[in-house]
Amino acid sequence: MFHLDLKLLRGFNAVACESSVTRAAERLNLTQPTVSGQIKELEQALGFVLFHRTSRRVTLSEQGERLLPLVQSLLARAEDVRHEAEAMQHASKTRFRLGASMYSMDFADRIELLDAFVAAMPNIHYAIDNRLQSAHVPDLLNDRLDAALLLGLAVPSSLAEVRDRYLAPGHIVNEIQYPDTLERVVFRRRQIGLLVPADSDLALMDIVSRDSLRGRRVAMLGIEHGEQIVNPMANFLLESGAMPISLAESNALAIERYAQRHNVCAVGIGWFPTPSGLVCKPVEGFDFHLDYSLALGSSANHAAQRFFAFAKDWQAARLSFDSAVLGLADNAVTPAVHDAVR
Repeated sequence: MFHLDLKLLRGFNAVACESSVTRAAERLNLTQPTVSGQIKELEQALGFVLFHRTSRRVTLSEQGERLLPLVQSLLARAEDVRHEAEAMQHASKTRFRLGASMYSMDFADRIELLDAFVAAMPNIHYAIDNRLQSAHVPDLLNDRLDAALLLGLAVPSSLAEVRDRYLAPGHIVNEIQYPDTLERVVFRRRQIGLLVPADSDLALMDIVSRDSLRGRRVAMLGIEHGEQIVNPMANFLLESGAMPISLAESNALAIERYAQRHNVCAVGIGWFPTPSGLVCKPVEGFDFHLDYSLALGSSANHAAQRFFAFAKDWQAARLSFDSAVLGLADNAVTPAVHDAVR
C-alpha cells in the first residue's frame, strides 16, 4: 500500500512546475541530489515513472500528468491545515475562555484580579461567559471552558459522578458546589449566617444561639444550589426547631427579598449587600461557608494556565501583604481569605 509522504510530493510538484531538478532544488532550498533522491523514492513507491528526462529538460509522464493536479490540491489543503493549526496555536497562547456568572460582577476580588491581570499581561485576552455556574462546571470538565471564577464549595466526587450529575437535563443543579478534582485557588472565604429582622430579638445577639431558632421561619436556599451544601444546612435548622421555608424562587437574592418583605429570617450567604431592615448574624454551630475561587478547566489552554499562575501569585502577594500589615503569623487566616459575617 502506498503511503503519502508530503515531503516527496512537494519535491514532485516543484520539479513538475520548474521542469528542472536544479531549479526545483533552488525553490525548495535543497540540494539537487536530495530532490533527485526524493523523485526516485517516490517513483519506486508508486511503481511507475513520473518524469521523462533528457539532457535538456524534464517532462511529466502520462501518469505524472494525471497525478499533478491531485497532488497540488492535496498540498494546498495541507497548507490550509498548517495555517489553521498555527492560528489555533497562537489563539491558545493569547486567548482563553473564562466563566464568571453575572451575579459576581460586583465582587471586589473579581474586579481587582482581572484589572491586575490585564495590566500585567496585556497581550493575553479572555472572553467572559456569564452563564450560571451550573453551566460552567460541566464545560470545565469537558474542554469547553478554560477556567471559571466560582462562588461555592469544592466537594469530594469522582469525575464520572460529577459529569453525570452536572449534565442532568432540564433543570439547574449544583449552582454553588463543584468537584474537588478541579485545580483551584481560593481568594476569599465567607461564613454563611442568618439574616434576621433588624427589629427582632435575634438582632440584639452577637451570636444567635441555637435554642433561639426554635419556631422561627427561615427562608432556605433551594436544592438546586447543591445537595451536599443545602441539605446539611436544612438539617441543622430542623434539628434546632426552626421551620425552613422552601420558595418557588430560592436563589440567595430571592430569599433575601422574601425575608425583607415578610419580616422573617433567611439564610445569608454573606456575598451580597444586606437588604435594609435585615442584619446578618452568625449562628452558634452553624459552621458553613462559601469560597470565591478560580478553578482551572481539565484541558485548559496555555493562556488560561498563565492566568491561573498569575492568580496564584496575586493571591499569595495579597496574603503576604495582609500578614505583614496585621502582624499575623504565616499560617494565620487573613482577611484576604476569610471575612466575618457582615
